[in-house]
Amino acid sequence: MQKKIILLFSICLFSFTVYAQNKLIDSLVNWTVTHPAIDSQHILTLHRISYRLSETDTKKSFAYYEKVSALSDSLNFTYGKSLAQINLGILLSGSANYDASNSAYFKAIDYAESCIALRLKAVALNNIGDNLKVLHDYDKSRKYTLEAIKINCQLKAWQGVAINYELLEECDLEEKLYPAAKEDLIKGMPFALLFNDNYVLSQFHLGFGKLQAINGNNDTAIFYFNKAMDEARVQNDLRNIQQVFLARAQYLKNIPAAKKIILLDSALNLAKQTGYLHGIAEVAEQLASVYEQKRDNGSSRFFYGIYRRASDSLFSENNKRNVIIKESEWMIKRKEIENSHLIASTQLQYKELTLKNILLVAVFISLIFAIIIAVFIYKTSDAKKKRSETSLKQKIAEVQMQVLRAQMNPHFIFNSLTSIENFMMQNEKWLASDYLNKFTRLIRTILHSSFNELIPVKKDMEALQLYIDLQQLRFNNKFSYHTFIDPQILSGDYKVPSLIIQPFVENAIEHGIAHSEKTACRISVSATLQDGCLVYVIEDNGIGRKQAAVYNNQNKGNHKSVGLTITQERVHIFNGPEKNAADIVITDLYGPDNEPAGTSIRVKIKLL
Repeated sequence: MQKKIILLFSICLFSFTVYAQNKLIDSLVNWTVTHPAIDSQHILTLHRISYRLSETDTKKSFAYYEKVSALSDSLNFTYGKSLAQINLGILLSGSANYDASNSAYFKAIDYAESCIALRLKAVALNNIGDNLKVLHDYDKSRKYTLEAIKINCQLKAWQGVAINYELLEECDLEEKLYPAAKEDLIKGMPFALLFNDNYVLSQFHLGFGKLQAINGNNDTAIFYFNKAMDEARVQNDLRNIQQVFLARAQYLKNIPAAKKIILLDSALNLAKQTGYLHGIAEVAEQLASVYEQKRDNGSSRFFYGIYRRASDSLFSENNKRNVIIKESEWMIKRKEIENSHLIASTQLQYKELTLKNILLVAVFISLIFAIIIAVFIYKTSDAKKKRSETSLKQKIAEVQMQVLRAQMNPHFIFNSLTSIENFMMQNEKWLASDYLNKFTRLIRTILHSSFNELIPVKKDMEALQLYIDLQQLRFNNKFSYHTFIDPQILSGDYKVPSLIIQPFVENAIEHGIAHSEKTACRISVSATLQDGCLVYVIEDNGIGRKQAAVYNNQNKGNHKSVGLTITQERVHIFNGPEKNAADIVITDLYGPDNEPAGTSIRVKIKLL
C-alpha cells in the first residue's frame, strides 16, 4: 500500500513538472514568433530554449543552438557567441564527448573576456570543472571551480558560488575526503541560503545527509535527508526526490532489507517516470544487490536484467547523440575552414585592388615597374590559393579517416563477440575463462588506441597477437602463426593507423584456414621498410580465394566483407588523395601441381 501511494504521488508530481516545463518552452517559442525582429533579446530567448531542451530533446536543442550561433555571427554579437559555445559544450558533454565540450567552453571564455561578460566566463569555468569531475581528474576540476568562485564572489553571484562549492564537495566525496567535503558544504551553505533556491538547498542538505550517514549518525542523516526531500518537493524536482530515496537506501546503516527495497522501488519508479536512465541503472543495481543478500536469486536476476537493459539503452542513446554531435563537429570544422579560406581570398582581393590603385598613380612613373609588381603579386596569390586548397583537402581526408575508424572498431568488436559465442557453445569452462580474459585485454587495447589517429607499430602488432591467440583457441590450434618485424621498425618511432591489417588476417583465418583440411595450416605476417614505406605481407596456406568464393556462394549468398572494404579505403585515404593499385596487392599462391596453396597480401603504408 505504501509503495502504491508513493508511486501515485510521484506520477502526479511528474505530470505537473512536464506540463510546466513544456508550457515554459512553448511560451518562449511563441515569444520569438510574435517578436520576429532579430536583436539581442531575440537571440537570448533562442538560447534559453536551447538550454531548456538540452536534456530532453538533443536534436531540437542543437537546432536552436545553430540559430543562436548563426544570428550572433551575423550581428557580430559577441555575448551571443559566448552563449552559443556554452550551449554546444552542454550538448557535447551530454554525449560524453568531454574533450570537445571543454574546447567549446574555452571558446566561450574567449568571447566572454572580449565583451567583459564575467558571469558567462564563470559558468564556462564551472562546466569545465564538472566535465573534469566526471573524468575523475579531481585536481583540475577543483582548479577551474576555484577560478569560477573568485569571479562569482567579485560579481556577488551567490547562486554561482553555492553551485561551485557543491561541485567541490562532490569531488571530495568521490575521493572519500570527508572532512574537506564537510568544509566545502559549510562554506557554500550561507550562499545557498542567501540565494534561497530550493534546488541548490536540496543538493546541500543531501550532501550533509550523506556525510552524517558515512559517520554513522543515522538520526542526523535522516534529518538532513528529510530537509532535502522537502526542498525538492517545493519545485516538484523529481530528480532530486529520486536522489534522496537512493541516498537513504545506499548510505543509511542498519536499515532492514524490506525498508531498503521500498526506498529503492520508489527511486526506481521516479527514475522511470522521468526517463532518467542513469538513475534506473544505479537503483536497479542496488536492488539486485539487496535481493542477492536475501538469497532471492529470481528477484536479483530480474533487477540485474533491468540494470543491464538500462545500461544498454544509455549506450544506444549516447550513440544517437554522438551522431548528432559528430555531425556538428564536422560542420564546425568545415565552417572554420571555409571562413579562413574566405578571409584569405578577401585579403588577396583587397591587396589586388590596392595594387591597381597604386598602379594607376604610378603608371606615369614606371610602366615596367608596375608590370613586375603585378606578376609578383599574381604568383604569390596563386601559390596561397593552392596551399589553401591543399590544406582543405587534407582536413577533409582527416575527417574521412575519423569516420572510417569509427566504423571499423564496432565491426571488429562484433566479430570478436561472435567468436566468443561460438567458442562458449562448446561448454569448455576453463578455456572459456582464458578466452574471455584475452578478449578483455584486447578490448582495452582497442579502446585505448581509438583515441589516437596513429599508434606505434609495436602496439598494433600486440593487439594483432591477442586477436590471433583468440582465434587459435577458437579453432583448437588448427594453425600456427609466425611474425617477422624489421628490428629497425621496433627501434624507430614508426606509427600506423590502428588495426590496419587485422581484417586481412581475419580474412585469411575465416575464409582460407577455417575450411582447409590440411594438418599444418599456418599464417605469417612480416613488416619491413622499403623506399620510405612500411610494407606488410600477410600469407596463409589455406584453400585460396577461388575455393573460398565457391564456399561463400553456397553458404552465405551475397555476403561481402565490410571490414576488408573499410580497411582498403582507410589505406587509400591514409596514403594520399590519389588511389594507387599498388597500395594493396593480393596474390593467389599455387603448389607444384598448380593446385591452390593459399593467398599472399602485400599492404604498403606511407610513413609520415
